[in-house]
Amino acid sequence: MHKKLFIMLFIFVFPVITSWFLFYYHASFHLKTLNHGTLISSPVDVKYLYSEMENGQQKKWRVIYVASEICDSQCREIDHQLKQVQKALGKDSDRVNTILLSNQNKQLPKLQAVLNFAVDNKIYLVDPLGNLFMYYSSDVDPMNVLKDLKRVLEVSQIG
Repeated sequence: MHKKLFIMLFIFVFPVITSWFLFYYHASFHLKTLNHGTLISSPVDVKYLYSEMENGQQKKWRVIYVASEICDSQCREIDHQLKQVQKALGKDSDRVNTILLSNQNKQLPKLQAVLNFAVDNKIYLVDPLGNLFMYYSSDVDPMNVLKDLKRVLEVSQIG
């Protein structure tokens, strides 16, 4: 009788305790993630960055590249690579927009104030609701951006 009770408690209580422990102490375990970019712990609403640029297009994922003051050859190369990433998505390419922003955009100081780090020369992923949730440095391998985009498009219920 005691053995059956112990087994039943183990089956039902152990998963609850384990999940609680992992939820509150997940940083201690250094679990491997599948993403290649840096996740932002609480997504940032950035609809104001591109709302006036897109003529009311909604429900699209966005890849935003923020260039430095002057868009030089490196900036144009990164923009070209991001457009190639969009094409490489195949049937999902119409679900994604690539946007190039420079520091001349009047909205970027707002973004920099919200993120608390330099926004220049970074690539950002934004969901269809306008939430910035991941970023990459400008020297990232475009294939890593493609892999992450494929993953979020596959599991997305929006856009």
